[in-house]
Order: sequence, then C-alpha cells, then structure tokens
Amino acid sequence: MTLTDHRTASDPIALEVLRSRLQAVAEEGAITIERTAISPIIIESRDYSCTLLEADGSMMVAGGAISHHFGICGPAVHVTMASHGTISPGDVFLSNDPYNGGGLHPQDVVVQMPVFHGDTLIAWVVNSGHLIDLGGMVFGSWTPAATECYQEALRFPPVRLFRAGVEQPDVWGILRTNVRQADMVEMDMRSLVAGCQVAADKLVAIADSMGTEGFVDRVAELRRLAEAEMRRRIGQLADGEYRYDMWVEWHDELYEVPTRMTVRGDELVFDFEGAPPQADHFFNTQPHIVTAGVVGDISDVLTYDLPLNEGMFAPVTVNCPKGTIMHSAPPAPVASAHCDVALAASTAATECVMMAIAASDESEVAHLATGPIASTTLAIQIWAYVGPAGPDGWMMLDGAMGGAAAAHDHDGIDLSNFMVSRAQIMEASDVESLESAYPMLVDFKRARGGAFGEGTFRSGGGAHMQLRPHGIPQIVGQCLAIREDIPLNGAAGGFPGGVCEFTLHLADGTSDTLPGKSSDVVLAEGDAVEFALATAGGYGDPLDREPDRVARDVRCHRITTEVALTSYGVVVEDGLPDLDATARRREQIRAERLAAAQPATKPVTGPARAGDLEQAPYPLFVGVQRRGATAVAAQSGALLAHAPDSWTDGCPTLERQVAPAIIERTYLDPQTGRTLLVEAVPSGSPLSIAAQPDHWTKA
Repeated sequence: MTLTDHRTASDPIALEVLRSRLQAVAEEGAITIERTAISPIIIESRDYSCTLLEADGSMMVAGGAISHHFGICGPAVHVTMASHGTISPGDVFLSNDPYNGGGLHPQDVVVQMPVFHGDTLIAWVVNSGHLIDLGGMVFGSWTPAATECYQEALRFPPVRLFRAGVEQPDVWGILRTNVRQADMVEMDMRSLVAGCQVAADKLVAIADSMGTEGFVDRVAELRRLAEAEMRRRIGQLADGEYRYDMWVEWHDELYEVPTRMTVRGDELVFDFEGAPPQADHFFNTQPHIVTAGVVGDISDVLTYDLPLNEGMFAPVTVNCPKGTIMHSAPPAPVASAHCDVALAASTAATECVMMAIAASDESEVAHLATGPIASTTLAIQIWAYVGPAGPDGWMMLDGAMGGAAAAHDHDGIDLSNFMVSRAQIMEASDVESLESAYPMLVDFKRARGGAFGEGTFRSGGGAHMQLRPHGIPQIVGQCLAIREDIPLNGAAGGFPGGVCEFTLHLADGTSDTLPGKSSDVVLAEGDAVEFALATAGGYGDPLDREPDRVARDVRCHRITTEVALTSYGVVVEDGLPDLDATARRREQIRAERLAAAQPATKPVTGPARAGDLEQAPYPLFVGVQRRGATAVAAQSGALLAHAPDSWTDGCPTLERQVAPAIIERTYLDPQTGRTLLVEAVPSGSPLSIAAQPDHWTKA
C-alpha cells in the first residue's frame, strides 16, 4: 500500500515511526559492515559507521560506533556531486583525502552510494571505516615522522568504485597496488560497499511504502523538527561570550587552540581565530572535520536524548581561519586530522557550552554537568612486522580507552572511550584475539590507578597495559599519544587528570621513557612496552569527597593511604576512615592553602552596589553566583568580583610546577580555602577560560 496523503508529514507518531525505521536501516547497514569485514579494527574494535543522507547531503540518521564520522558524510557527498555532476543508479564512490572530499583522516575511507526511487535521487548511504593500511612511509599510514601529506596514505579524490553497477577494476587495482595487506584492505572496502547496498535496498522499500514525494517530505520534516529543538535548547543558554583555551603538544612545542563561543538567541558561533599557522606535523585539520566534532560533541550535551540529524548543525557556525592548524593546505600532513587539534577544538567547544549552561537558570540539561570529556587522552599505537606473507601489523585501539571525566554526581568511568554514538560504542580488541592473530603477548591490561583527577568525584582510570613481541625477532611501532605534559582539566575545583606515559623495558633490564609521539620504535625479543593512558579531571574540591569513598579507593588499591591523606584529607586506618581525624586534617589543609596562596589580583571588600547582596542569586559559573553586579562564592558567600570583571580576580591563587613548562594554578575561595577552579596551563599563561554572559557584563 502506498501512502500519498502528505498531511501525515506533520503527524508526530508517523514521523517517529519513520525515524525509527531509518535508524534501523542505518544500524543494519552498520552491522553488515561488521559481519563482512575481516580486520580486527572493524570486526572487534568497530571503527566504522553507516550514515543515511538526504539527496542534497543532509544527514537523516546514522549508525555504527564512531559519531565523529557522521558529520563528515555530508561534506563528502557535496564534493562528490560537485566533482561528478551526473550521478546514476548503481554508482559507488570512494574518497579519503581530507583536502578533497575525504573523511576524518585518510585511513577512514568514505564509501558513498546514491539511492534512487524510480528516476529520482532520494538519498545517499555513506559508510566510513578505518582501513589498516593505505600505503605511505610506514605500515598503517600514520606516523609522527611525516612532514607532508605526500608521505602519508594514498589519497583518493571522489572516484567511482562502481559505475552504474559495474565494478571499475582500474581503481581497485590502484588501491591494491599501493597498500600493504591488500587482501584485508580490499575485503574491508567491500564490506563498506555491502553495507551501502543493504541500507540502500531498505531505503527503497521505505520509499515504496509512502511514495517518492511522501518519503522526501517526511524526511525533511524530521530535519526541521531537529533544528527547531536544537534552537530551543540553545535559546535556554545565557547569551554572551565564552572562552576555553587548550594546547596541543609536540615534544617541546605547544600549539594553542583558542576557542571562543558566542551565544545569541538560538544560535551558536565558534571561532578559532588566533590559531597558529599550519605545521609540518600530522595534526593539521580541516573545517569539516572540526565541525563534525564540535556539533557531534555539543549535541551529546544539548540534545543528548535525540538522534543526531542535520538540523542540529543548522544553528551552529564554526569559523576556522585559513592557513592555520584548523584549516591547513597541502602539503601539510593530515594523518591525525581528527585527533590532536580537532579533538582539542571539540572538547573546548563542549566546555564553552558547559559554561553557558552553568550561567543559565533555564537549561534543562544542567544535570549533565561534567569536566572536559576524555577525548584528548588518546595514545594509539600501530605495530608492524614482516610475516610469512610479507608486511603485516595491527593497531592498538586500547590506546583510545582513557579515564572518563568525573561528573557533578558520580565518579568517572574506567577505560571509557569517548568516540561513541548515541546507540553504539567502540571497543578494544580482546587480548586473546590479539595474541592469536599477531606475534605478541600482553603481560597485563587493567585500569590505571594513582593520584590524578582528584575531586569530590574523581576521574576514571585509563588503560594501563604492557605488551611484548612473541615468536618473532622484532616488531616496529608508531606511538601516537596526545597528552604528555599538560593534563586535562577538571571542573568546579576538581583537579586535572593524569598524563600519558610510555616506557620501554629492554631485555637487559633497563628502562627508557618514550616520547608520546615516537616513530619506528623497535621492540626486540625480550623487550616490552608499557603504556598508561591519560585521564580526564575530577569534579569539585577533593576535600569534599565522602570519606567512605576515599577509603574504598584505598581498599581497592586505586590510591594509597598517603594519597588519601594529602589529596583528600582523609585519614584511613585499617581500610576505614577516621572521621574526626579527617575533619581536622581537612581544616588544616584549607588553612594551609590560604596561607600559601598569592593574594587576589583584585580583591573585593564590598558589593558593587548597595543592596546587591540582598538580591536573589543568579548562576554565573559552577560554584559562583551573581548577586546584582557582585560575584560571590555560592557556598560561602565570599565576595569575588564586580561586573564585568572576571570572578577569578578575587581569588587567592596557588601555583605548582607539574612539567618543565607547565603549571597547575588553583583559584581559592578567599574565605574558606575551597578550590573553585584548577587549571593546567603553560607557564606564564593567563587564565585559560572566560565566562562572560550578558547578564554579568551588563549587570
């Protein structure tokens, strides 16, 4: 039966049924990829996705595990249509060049299939997956040693894999000739094509049930509804300007990612003006990659309960200045275009949104308050060797399992991967699978413990793992860690997390520290490499953590009794907290903080205006309120600043060195010594954040 009454386009029940059907199609396309691919990175780690788009490239729904894939599919289709003009049934396109219609980075190929209903183009199915090798100077096509894109993966502009249903052997031949593990790469590529075909057939069946026009109209209505809801929730944020600066490390070099967000009515603008010039390092990125990450991550907060849709992109503008690390041009390398810089940008953007939520009394997503997400705790490795059939290797996505940020009401999750969609999750390969498939042994794999990410609620632990070659003379690796010296900040006075650590244990019993970004690391027989992933930060002052929680962490060997005493002020004896001794110790620590602190840069002795302190409190920042034109600490009522100054101006500060060029700066409540904000920044840097809602700057 064909439904031709297009008035059902405004029927919410019919629309939700359609949305659910589309979501099921995307998930079926995604699972087809997993069931037909052969590489562990797809079938176990699940580094793939399936996205359904409208005829013009607007996203409908998406499935699979990698949410940042979803947002690059539309731009890829736009380049394909502009490049090829005439699109026919049975065409299948491939692209992978971030500079020309590709995805997150060259290894994440983008396979695109147009979907026709009769003679009308009604949709696209776009599948993306990480291929284990695409040529270049090292196995895996991903190395810190690359200084230009020509040393990295083979790059495809949009080209046809199939033309009107006929396979194009010349393109397949170019692919196979230029990659290692050609059989595996080809099979994984064909799995992406298969997923496209399965999803396309299902979309045609849906269009059959409602007619071409009915299908197109209802899908467009879904997009309009998603946009309206995104705009409504943005409209709940406090208008104003917000800033959150982050840095990308490259050995001794630091590259700032300056992130500014403007909230005006129902729209957001993110501006990265001031970013440094493009570099000869592999982390340069592109605007479509940054936008995919920014909108994907902020929608996980603002519209966490809704499926990602093109409508959520409409109210968001992302400005990436040309010629910078945010918008590079060839020959700048881009093998890590989706990681270091792009992840710093999306993390900082999410923190800007969090600040706007904290400055509003209307947002319905305030219950999602957390510290910065753990996306920048990556330490991926690629290991290669020469096997019986030639060059071979594997990718360790265990290096993507950092420790999650603490939230306002719970501890962070151990081994938490940030690269998740709303329905699926990326995974690390089982130890048994790795050991059976490759010449290596895993000595241990566990959640990292130690003193980091302390707070009223603490961060989770990142992966702590050690591996060694087995049954082979040597393996050679590329280490791709992000955080070596600058830990990820916490929130609301929580402390920064731990940094990534790589250690090479040699057969002669000696050990060396490896730089987080290392090329061609040789592990010979008897050697081992140990890595501990970075973690996100804590939430709230650690001296406010429940003593029983601290004691439990001691009993579980997450922290020592010394850490419990010094970081949390909890006296633990025989595994249990001494509450009286703990209260005295915490009072002592707060007093010591104030005694050691530098005076406030602009201390406040009274309210800005008479009667300010009698006014009802209005949120300004986590733990800080506005009373009239005066900022006060929410818990103690201590005066902090007069509008429009930064509330931090009235805070005594502590500084300590955490790395050769990095300091940890703590802003204290001047009355109680409670931590209000802790940031890790390059030495000499000013405050790395700013929350300037209009209700404060114009108070």
